[in-house]
Amino acid sequence: MATRDNPDFLSASTIKGDKVVNTAGEDLGKIEELMIDVDDGRIAYAVLSFGGFLGMGDKLFAIPWQALRLRLHEHAFLLDVPKETLENAEGFDKDNWPATDREWLSTTYTYYGYQPYWQTGMEERAEMQGRTEAERVSRSRASDRDNPQFLSADTIKGDKVVNTDGDHIGKIDELMIDLQDGKVAYAVVSHGGILGIGTKLFAIPWQALTLRVRDHAFVLNVPKETFDKAEGFDKGNWPLTREELSGTYSYYGYEPHWQAAVVGAGATAGAMGVTEEKRMARMERERQGLVDTEEEIKARQERERLEGLRETQEEKVARLEQERMDRERQAETERERLARLEKEQMELERQAQIEREKLGGLENELQEAIRLEESEKVSRLENEVKVLQGQEQTRKERLAQLQSERERVGRQEETEKERLARLERERMEAERREESEKERLARLERERTETERKMETEQERLSRLERERMEAERKVETEQERLSRLERERVDAEKRRPAESARVGPTGGMGAMAAREGSEFAAREGPEFLSASTIKGDKVINTAGEDLGKIEELMVDLNDGRIAYTVLSFGGFLGLGDKLFAIPWKAFSLRVHDHAFVLDVPKETLEKAEGFDKDNWPVTSREWLSRTYDYYGYEPYWQREATERTGLPGEMGSERVSSTEGTASRENPEFLSAGTMKGDKIINQAGDDLGKLEEIMIDLEHGRVGYAVLSFGGFLGMGDKLFAIPWQSLSLRVHEHAFVLNIPKDVLENAEGFDKDRWPLTREELLRTYKYYGYQPYWQVTTAERPEVSTGVPRETEPGRTTQMEGRREETQLKTAEEKMAEQDKERFARMEKTETDQEKKERLERERTIAERREKKYH
Repeated sequence: MATRDNPDFLSASTIKGDKVVNTAGEDLGKIEELMIDVDDGRIAYAVLSFGGFLGMGDKLFAIPWQALRLRLHEHAFLLDVPKETLENAEGFDKDNWPATDREWLSTTYTYYGYQPYWQTGMEERAEMQGRTEAERVSRSRASDRDNPQFLSADTIKGDKVVNTDGDHIGKIDELMIDLQDGKVAYAVVSHGGILGIGTKLFAIPWQALTLRVRDHAFVLNVPKETFDKAEGFDKGNWPLTREELSGTYSYYGYEPHWQAAVVGAGATAGAMGVTEEKRMARMERERQGLVDTEEEIKARQERERLEGLRETQEEKVARLEQERMDRERQAETERERLARLEKEQMELERQAQIEREKLGGLENELQEAIRLEESEKVSRLENEVKVLQGQEQTRKERLAQLQSERERVGRQEETEKERLARLERERMEAERREESEKERLARLERERTETERKMETEQERLSRLERERMEAERKVETEQERLSRLERERVDAEKRRPAESARVGPTGGMGAMAAREGSEFAAREGPEFLSASTIKGDKVINTAGEDLGKIEELMVDLNDGRIAYTVLSFGGFLGLGDKLFAIPWKAFSLRVHDHAFVLDVPKETLEKAEGFDKDNWPVTSREWLSRTYDYYGYEPYWQREATERTGLPGEMGSERVSSTEGTASRENPEFLSAGTMKGDKIINQAGDDLGKLEEIMIDLEHGRVGYAVLSFGGFLGMGDKLFAIPWQSLSLRVHEHAFVLNIPKDVLENAEGFDKDRWPLTREELLRTYKYYGYQPYWQVTTAERPEVSTGVPRETEPGRTTQMEGRREETQLKTAEEKMAEQDKERFARMEKTETDQEKKERLERERTIAERREKKYH
């Protein structure tokens, strides 16, 4: 809604001289003139001078009004025209303006990429104006300098206004421009008063005026009685909104141009401001509230001081206005007295004329009497002549006195005009100061609001930190309980280890290894899960604390969500250059407080390690990865799982498990980096886009993906929350760069998400999520729960099985596994003896011995 702080209209004089800026805020030039289309009252174009910008010199340029947007509070217009278009524009000299017609102007509009306004809705405008399109086009072709179609606002201002009979009514003082559609909203006509005093202003619709070129005048097509009864306005209270102007249009019998059938899209003049009454009410409410800080006390005192100054300025303005009105009344009285003196002077002159005529008659009679020698009559006539001459002299003196009085009154009137002008300047200065004080109050109000917002933000931050502290204390307590429990389990496991070692024999190494790994990770501090983004970039140190490099990427096994390997860059350490290296996850241990990972690999092993270039990553396969694991002295995780699933040891079990797996390639990878997967879209089985993969959370103990973090972006009304999804529920579609989420729609709709600052960081929190989606947590899957090799002994499924039955079944499985392992070893050795050379055999034996020594050193 338009207000006086955010008007619909601005005068042409106000717009002229305003600066013009581009979208980057650079000063281009200023508006020199506005050219008005006399037919329909539109701004045909604005005349701009760029003052040498872009090397354009002192030329002028015709710019369509649609290309300009007002920035009210900056007193500037934004020119929305590309820089290269301005550089190639054709201007004109200041002293040689073109003879403007619509054909020339159409070329200008087309160059700047705008449709001429007279080509939009031409038939409707032709009906409204009562002439056909052909007449209008022919007239536009016949336009010349003697019959112009466009006139500048300065040319129109000052033109006299006459009625249809040719009687002088007043003159055009100003043109008010509608900022939205670039039309002349109304012409300001001054009428009445003497010597400019007592003159009223009238808002006249442009449609009511017709140009008479040769008379330099406009004809007002409004009946005399309608104009005489019209309500004008003072110089300080101009109509500035469409709501105020609507009644004026209706009074003169014209439809407002913004309500017509064809409405142009114009520039919006500014944003809605806050009225003075609302601002004062808000300040009153602030004064009634509690002030807690010294800054707010100072701001309030400053506002009260400025408020007092503003009230003083308002009183001064009111007093000056009252003095101006008193002076105007005195001037009116002096003008009436001067008029009365002029009437008296005219009456005396008339009487003097009569006396002169009478004197002439007497002189004739005197001459006649002399001629007739009537001496007595001559004497009498001479006396009468002397009397008349004395009366004439008296009248002359009276006339001179009246003339002096009139000159004195004229000088007094001139003095009063100068005083009134001075008072007007003082009033305008007082208004300017009042406006400055208002702007200062507004600035202080914005500073106070900003201070309150910062205080609220600080309070929210303190509240969030307090919640985080309490959450951290709770997690520390939970972690301490968990560590205590793991410590008790470790002690129990160490007590049971001698008996289990004697019972399990050589095949029990993996169970002991898992127990040692569990105790090793149980001793770690901090969360059980960290995001891949958090781990990436962490520094890597050796056991001596030396900085080796940093973690560049985590590669994830797509089949079971394991961390296949970690990609390290050593940054020139040990002369390794800028290559990258694949390191097994088990070779690392986390130091939480240092934000670093310890790499437990000997220096000589790192020096001989084979890396790869940053721009040429290998196509990862389990065969390649198996060599990497063997080099660093770690058993590949899939071989350990194969042993647990099939009951066969190491490589033989992995051969049986991997025999059904496809061959990895760049088009069908088995492994992807965490950075590659982040941001991939998530779809359902029907192919609908659900959201995207925001993060991958890594289980530090097991070295696998604990869960994927998904955002659904408002899908199913889920809002901006995040959701923890088990890795087992996702399957990759390589060519679509997307993951398929295998979870029913109704389960997703009822899922409980978490906020961005409340991520699940423990298995206890994650356990509920796995159970909700119907997946068994991977850390609860034991060897006994995985598929078994058939041994002839039926698997017990009843929940009430006893410890004795479990012991017998484990002994049977172990015996069967030992027999099968022995058979497989024989077959493998026989196959290798047939195929491998002596050198290969020597290298294999050396590698197996090194691996055994490293495992013995690591786990014992």
